[in-house]
Amino acid sequence: MSQPPPPDLPPGWQETGPDDPFVRLVAERHRAHLNALPEPTRRLMHDLQHRAQQQTYRAQYPGHRTYLLSRLTPDGAAREEVIGYALVDWGEPVTLIDFAVHPDEQGRGQGGAALAALQTWAGRAVVLNVARGNRAERLYRRAGFQPCGGDELNLQMRWAPGRSAGGLP
Repeated sequence: MSQPPPPDLPPGWQETGPDDPFVRLVAERHRAHLNALPEPTRRLMHDLQHRAQQQTYRAQYPGHRTYLLSRLTPDGAAREEVIGYALVDWGEPVTLIDFAVHPDEQGRGQGGAALAALQTWAGRAVVLNVARGNRAERLYRRAGFQPCGGDELNLQMRWAPGRSAGGLP
């Protein structure tokens, strides 16, 4: 059962809803395979996939929360520029349901900073699933997540306090 999140959002995290336009935009960018379709078929397919994904999340994690992630400056302060999103269920353990950084922002350390903020904020075990072969697996490993299960398509990973957060010893 989902619990409320800890108080005081970390820098760069802002709660929003699952239909936030930025969440939809980033999700569409990660479904680039649909972009070859003609309009309006492309728009319809993106919409159908988004709605199906959100329904699945609501069914599996009814109390989950959706957050926008803002760019952080080197001193850790948040800027107004939104660069990604995260869906989190605050059950035991905390589940990172979906985590995406806009493709134009990947590889700049912002995803790692947002992930480290989540680990510190949660203060307890966090689990996630990542598609095998997805380049995000490297990010999760650098953040201290370890494989703990999965199937032929997805790898389940777990981080617990005491392991490095955000690649720090």
